[in-house]
Amino acid sequence: MPVLLLVLPAQQAAPKPAVPAKPADPNAPFFLHHVHVGELSLDCSTCHTTEGPTSVKMKRPGHDQCMACHSDAFEKPSSTPSAVKICAQCHSESKPSATDLKPFPLYKKQRAILIDFAHARHVDPKARLNPKTGFRADCTFCHKFQSDGVFATFPGHAECAGCHAKDGALPHLTPASDTKDCRGCHSPEEIENPGFTKTRKFADHVVSGVHVNIKFSHIAHFKAKERENLNCTTCHYSIPTSTSLADLNLPKMIDCVQCHDVSKEMPAQFQMTNCQTCHIDARTGNAPGSHTRNVKPAFHNESFRTHHEAEASAPGAKCFVCHVAVKAPSAATLSSDTPGSKQCIGCHQVMRPASHTARWADDVHGQMAALDRRQCALCHSAETCQDCHSQTPRSHFPLATFVNGGHAMLARLDQRACMTCHTYADTCQKCHVR
Repeated sequence: MPVLLLVLPAQQAAPKPAVPAKPADPNAPFFLHHVHVGELSLDCSTCHTTEGPTSVKMKRPGHDQCMACHSDAFEKPSSTPSAVKICAQCHSESKPSATDLKPFPLYKKQRAILIDFAHARHVDPKARLNPKTGFRADCTFCHKFQSDGVFATFPGHAECAGCHAKDGALPHLTPASDTKDCRGCHSPEEIENPGFTKTRKFADHVVSGVHVNIKFSHIAHFKAKERENLNCTTCHYSIPTSTSLADLNLPKMIDCVQCHDVSKEMPAQFQMTNCQTCHIDARTGNAPGSHTRNVKPAFHNESFRTHHEAEASAPGAKCFVCHVAVKAPSAATLSSDTPGSKQCIGCHQVMRPASHTARWADDVHGQMAALDRRQCALCHSAETCQDCHSQTPRSHFPLATFVNGGHAMLARLDQRACMTCHTYADTCQKCHVR
């Protein structure tokens, strides 16, 4: 007999009393982009418009953009809280005027504007030079120098549009770009956060382009460009391998030492012993170890001479600063799988390894080459082997005696050595028939 189940309606819970919303803190920081882009999902073009129909440069949002949504704030006295908050986004005074406008964009060399940029994807792998300036064309295309020649400027939309305005380039940069294109480089909600720079681990000198308490001028170095064979990547040699803004770095002290250490060619006022050449604040006492090539690094211990491969072949290896036979990384080197490996040639093509003793050429090298020929290839080419092994070895003389039995003992000791030049079929079989 079927059983009927009676389902009773669940008892409804009593409604919870409404909790009044907390009033907004008038002193809390107001993140402009977080509200307009994150909460309201407005398109960037709602506020940001270009300077002209064919321009990609953005002009400061004006009253017309603000009044589209906040007309009531402009109609009320400027002392009301809503009007004050809106005016404070562009004006620094309590009574706004055209003379108290904050910088646009609000950069002031204190925060990064771009957060997704890789020099490694933008530099010219052939490192071609601009014939007019003599500098790398890919560097000077984006970075222009200020009128006084002290610092280089960061590129803007005009420089980026040189490539990104073309069809198929992503992000696409044109006067008609929308939020999707803007977000290819910018993340305004993060950028306006005061903790953005620390969160993204941008060093202050990377954002500002200036070392603290250090004075520097590019134009002073340009005067010695031809004499010292200087180029952008002479000092900024890590730029071609940089994959983000977070791994950028300005040249370090050891990079300056290679030229400004005490030497006959460098005038005394530009040597490392003259602190006031670079330091704004007064410095006294002896120069630290980082200011000279005469102090060996701590890792140059007793075993370093035979176990320095890892340090010497690392991407940021500084061997060239002290070792004159080692060249600084080139564009080809930086684009290879082992960025520092080609620096080894400077020493190892002119300095024989400790294993190359008097017996090396006649005896030992064959065994070592059989174990690992890649080590030989660091310095030698195939022609090196052919120069000797295409000739009759000295052990084969006198040849008549060697052929008529003199070779037997050597063949028994190391038949593999015989097979370097001979095969059983074309040599041994002629006499040794089974």
